[in-house]
Amino acid sequence: MKKRFLVTTALEDSWPENGESVIFLGEWCRLFSRKKIWEKMDAEVLPYHWDDRDKLHKDYKDICELFEKILNELTIELNKIHSVNHSSRYWRILLGPWLINFIPIIFDRFSCINNALLSSSIKAVIVSDRAVFDAIPFDMTNFAALQEDDLWNSDIYAMIIKLINFDGEVFRKTIKNNPIYSIKKPKILVLIKDLLGRVLTSFSSNNSIFIITPYIGRLLNFKLQLKLFQFPSLFRSKRFDNEQPNSDFREWKFENLNCDNEFEKILKELIPLQMPTVYLEGYKKLCLNITYANWPKNPKIIWTSNSFYLDDFFKLWAAEKVEFGTPLIIGQHGGHYGQGLFSLPEYHELQICDHYFSWGWKANSKVIPIGFLKQNSKLTKIKSLNTKALLITSGAPRYSGTLMSIPIAGQVINYIDDQLEFYKSLTPDISKSLIIRLYPYDYGWSQRERWKEAFPSSVIDNNKDFNKSIQDVNLVIAGWNSTTYLEVLALDIPTVLFWKPNLFELNIDAAMLFEELKKVGIFHENPLSAAMHVMEIWDDIDVWWSNPDVVKAKNNFINTYVKPVDLINNLNIELRKLS
Repeated sequence: MKKRFLVTTALEDSWPENGESVIFLGEWCRLFSRKKIWEKMDAEVLPYHWDDRDKLHKDYKDICELFEKILNELTIELNKIHSVNHSSRYWRILLGPWLINFIPIIFDRFSCINNALLSSSIKAVIVSDRAVFDAIPFDMTNFAALQEDDLWNSDIYAMIIKLINFDGEVFRKTIKNNPIYSIKKPKILVLIKDLLGRVLTSFSSNNSIFIITPYIGRLLNFKLQLKLFQFPSLFRSKRFDNEQPNSDFREWKFENLNCDNEFEKILKELIPLQMPTVYLEGYKKLCLNITYANWPKNPKIIWTSNSFYLDDFFKLWAAEKVEFGTPLIIGQHGGHYGQGLFSLPEYHELQICDHYFSWGWKANSKVIPIGFLKQNSKLTKIKSLNTKALLITSGAPRYSGTLMSIPIAGQVINYIDDQLEFYKSLTPDISKSLIIRLYPYDYGWSQRERWKEAFPSSVIDNNKDFNKSIQDVNLVIAGWNSTTYLEVLALDIPTVLFWKPNLFELNIDAAMLFEELKKVGIFHENPLSAAMHVMEIWDDIDVWWSNPDVVKAKNNFINTYVKPVDLINNLNIELRKLS
């Protein structure tokens, strides 16, 4: 067997020189923009372990169990470190979003390295010589950015390689990062909103129903709070300086965590080294900031649809209030919820909340089908002289992060290929009338460049405002199980969906409703079927959309996943009842 250099990321400083044979750990190593470099190399790409989607589902269940075990041990250790006595629910609310992402990330990186060692003769690997402390995230927002970052992933691979029995040589060198991602500084508009938020907060610090980032828009939020007879608030979390890592906070070990395998032993070593500083070095400062915050001291209820994930300031404040008995409501903030076969975000949100506002579905007693929160009141439809269609694309990071029943890592290329196949299958007159709306975050996949290489005459939508993109189209096509197509269906715009079931696994209830959509041509399981249907209905899309069978299937689906309601009235009733 030929010996090869192992390449773990797209950072070319970590690639061997002089024409050495390599094995790429995954498709994330091969940027489309650098195709002229890597396609000339003597290279193989390691098969991705989660291409076995049954394994992915099994690993998801195992990771949920492991998360619970580690959370219980972390509760003990962090209470000891900080000389406090908080419940596991408190720590789940505060650092659960980090832990429930970190575990599958390390499992994935470990599995890839392990599979490379098992399946190939590895000669050597080049890793970053950065100090371990340089890779520690400051907070959850920083961690969310880093998990998509090439250099941070290179550091994680280096840590794992150091902890396992790696047979090949390990060369350490300074590695430059790819300029794909940047941490944005606050814009003037954000600073103005912060100032306005502080002013409004001074009048609403006694609000009994605390609402922050509810996902209903500022206008509806103000109307709702007036209906609740409380001063409209615009609570915004306080920004604070990042705390630097300190070895005094990093030398602790899990005393009672029994490890069942090599991965768990590695995870046990990496958690103290990788936990964001806000939960260790910066914890006391964060607690102090909360103490002086002009937020309600004794709210009757807390509702958010977004802040529970990235916002460490809110999470600590909410965790404290929950410990004293304040109910926490989480609102649905996107698609896939209630549909996917598995989802770590959905699992976490249902675990931390007392009540969950869904857009129409109900999974258990916590879930309240409140109705579609993201209502669009800004769209003004314009009649087009010619038939037009919009293809909405999506995407996911090159490196795996959270686990959901969607394409992960290199599987995104399969998804992109399906979109190209759909376009290719259309007749020329229809493809000329099709506009492609790319996902705003490219993640380094170079989707625009792929489209232009495959179809130079394809029309890419450059509107930043989604309403402008859909205001004059007759048909919307979407190939990803996400938020956007649900918004379109809620507006009753003719819609065709397509994706491969083995990349977007559904739960039993959702599968039944999608089967109804499939029978009437709304949902398709491959791009060719979707293209054939679009060509069939093109000359009279409205006749198809108004067919009684189509209307029945569409309405059944809408009433479950984007239920149309008098939203303000529903929220007013439920929030009063729950408080």
